[in-house]
Amino acid sequence: MLPTVLTHVCRLAVCALVLFSTAAVASAAPAASGSDVAELAQDYVGSRYVWGGTSPAGFDCTGFVQFVYSQFGINLPHNGDVLVFTNTYRRGLSHVGIYLGEGQFVHAVDERHGVTVSTLWDGYWSPRFVGGSRALAST
Repeated sequence: MLPTVLTHVCRLAVCALVLFSTAAVASAAPAASGSDVAELAQDYVGSRYVWGGTSPAGFDCTGFVQFVYSQFGINLPHNGDVLVFTNTYRRGLSHVGIYLGEGQFVHAVDERHGVTVSTLWDGYWSPRFVGGSRALAST
């Protein structure tokens, strides 16, 4: 029972951190829209996956999100991303991506797939979706 409670507490803490850290970032963000971010993110579809990668030479999921937002002068903490998933390659919070709209998101999947666009509501991602937060203020 205790491990289950701790898992839920950790998930809530991470989600709260994402919300608070991105809210602070959004208030200081330069003029950029969510569609600008989504458009740039899609430019990297086909990029290769590299564990710990943070550049076009190779991305992991968090490094990909950080890189895209950094192109707009927004520095996200390693745990302050947009969409959060659980139980992907390991138990607990384990994957992030950038929402594109209309149920689509772009993310660095793994070594085989690299950066790709997926449907948020498909059979794999939907049950693993935890939540999301905006890193940019609405314009």
